Amino acid sequence: MQRQPIRPLLLALAVAMAPLVLQLPWWAVGWCTVSWGYLCFRDSRGWPMVSRGVRLAIFIVGMTAVLMFAGLRFDGGDFIALLAVMAGIKPLEIRSRRDSMVTVFLAYFLTITSLFVFENLSMTLYLFVSVWTTTGVLIHVNDPTGAIGRQLRLAARLILVAVPLMVLLFLLFPRLSGSFWGSPWAKQSRSGFSSSLRIGDVSRLVLVDEPAFSVTFDSPVPDADRRYWRGIVFQRFDGAGWYPANRQDIRRGSIGGTDLSRYSVILEPHGQRNLFVLDLPVTANPLATIMDDHTLMARRPIWQRFHYRAASFLNSRQNSADVPSDAYLQLPSNRNPQTVALGNRWARTHAEPETVVAKALAFFNENSFSYTLRPDRLGIHAVDDFLFVSRKGFCEHFATAFTVLMRAAGIPTRIVGGYQGGRWNALGDFLTVRHSDAHVWCEVWQGGQGWVRVDPTFAVAPDRIDAGIERALAGEALLWFLGRSRGDWLSRLTETVRQTWEAVNTRWSMWFMGFSAEDQIALLKRIGISAGRRSGWLLFMVLPPLFIAGVILLGGMRKKENPKPLEDNLLKIYGRFLDKMARAGIPKASHQGPLDYGRLLMDRHPALGRDVDAIIGCYIGLRYGREGDLDALKAFRLRVRRFNPRQAMATGSRRTED
Repeated sequence: MQRQPIRPLLLALAVAMAPLVLQLPWWAVGWCTVSWGYLCFRDSRGWPMVSRGVRLAIFIVGMTAVLMFAGLRFDGGDFIALLAVMAGIKPLEIRSRRDSMVTVFLAYFLTITSLFVFENLSMTLYLFVSVWTTTGVLIHVNDPTGAIGRQLRLAARLILVAVPLMVLLFLLFPRLSGSFWGSPWAKQSRSGFSSSLRIGDVSRLVLVDEPAFSVTFDSPVPDADRRYWRGIVFQRFDGAGWYPANRQDIRRGSIGGTDLSRYSVILEPHGQRNLFVLDLPVTANPLATIMDDHTLMARRPIWQRFHYRAASFLNSRQNSADVPSDAYLQLPSNRNPQTVALGNRWARTHAEPETVVAKALAFFNENSFSYTLRPDRLGIHAVDDFLFVSRKGFCEHFATAFTVLMRAAGIPTRIVGGYQGGRWNALGDFLTVRHSDAHVWCEVWQGGQGWVRVDPTFAVAPDRIDAGIERALAGEALLWFLGRSRGDWLSRLTETVRQTWEAVNTRWSMWFMGFSAEDQIALLKRIGISAGRRSGWLLFMVLPPLFIAGVILLGGMRKKENPKPLEDNLLKIYGRFLDKMARAGIPKASHQGPLDYGRLLMDRHPALGRDVDAIIGCYIGLRYGREGDLDALKAFRLRVRRFNPRQAMATGSRRTED
């Protein structure tokens, strides 16, 4: 049995699994490391093969570990762990070419799995590296004696030939409606907000300098102080955290206004249904719904990058006569007595809600409050401690305190979570909103106007709204990680590189990942194919097979024009000669050269002498002498084709008997 190339197979598995390492539990990574390490040492030091009983035990242990960590709910991460277990077990039983082929296809499957987890440009580029490596190993498995460099070049040529077909199928193959795949395996970016908001959550998010979404505008870009990206509305307060209400998918009343902004958003996956739009949205993607609290909800959780369009009035008017429920006045009992008393006092002395709002903002502005990432620890009466003791906090501290004051004064108030600001990328003409831009603000109900936005943070740190988080926290030592606060040449270089990459990656997401069924139909219409007509659909379905047939035909024509090298054809013809002799009962030994083998044949069966001498001589002459002699090669092929050793040996035997 031919020895299988263990190390190239392990290389293919390692390259395919590399992007998934951070998605795997620690034991799965250790599992593969130990297994592959043993195989490398076995290959170099001659260690024994793992017995079938041991392999079975290892398999049982691996499956048990997957099931224990998965629990009752088997999700995408557990499936990836299962693939890792298989990648650790399968190489241990490689004995034949069939086992090697199964291992190669396991590497291909791991590569495909990475596409469900990652969908950025860097992963797409890495995909080609992984496919190239695995294809090279596949060629090596079928030709172990071949030069690995030549096999890798052949793999590269095969991929280049496949690229045009891949592009055509991507553009023309019928697509499902929608621009995202909806895989729960996707790598989730850290979401700006979850189903609850606790004091301190947003300040921790500022330390996550990763993109949350990117925006391109069809209208003029709004100023920084108008970029409030609405995501979720919090209603109920328990003294320590905020929770949303049960939202309805029908918005009451109508929205009017001025300064209509139209834009497209590419949202990073976060595993939730919340989408982010400018205050206040009026139209949105068909795959999403505007709720009664003016937030935008997708029909299903966002597990992969989601491309959607929306339009918002930057100066909005709400025409609704409905008075909010008492839920927007709810406060936990026996909590924050000082704050509640202050709100009650303002309600008794000021009849107009606008006056109470102004009073609260003046309170923040005039009492030495500071905007910081390092607030003091708060007790059970968190709002009291913040307003009257520490007076240090982040946006959630100010929003919570303002809301409690307003509710204590009898004014319906709620908290809105989302993002504020964003950084303009001049290279790609789009806005990048990062998790460090996470922000919360408030909305108060005013008769005749509806919900009106009030941002208490602006009263303390106006730079946060006008100039961004870096300017507002310029003195914070914790901001060194952003790299943009230093202002030196390294910071500028880092920012330029980052913006360049974000520009390329965002355009890739818009053109490739955001290519939906609607975009496909529009593309076909531009080239004269109507998806609504029967003939159009027929052409639509026929084009890919026609392209494939054309590639095959072109490859056949090229094959005729550029035949295989003479040496390859020569060895193939000589192999047919050896096969004929093997079937005749005289196989060639591995140590025998052409001359030695020819003398052996003629000694055993002199009747073969003339034909064997001619074939061997012609082969040696073509192999080592007359390079490129196609006429001689044709004559050699014809001589081998006509050669019948059994008939010659039978004729020779009859002559000897006579």
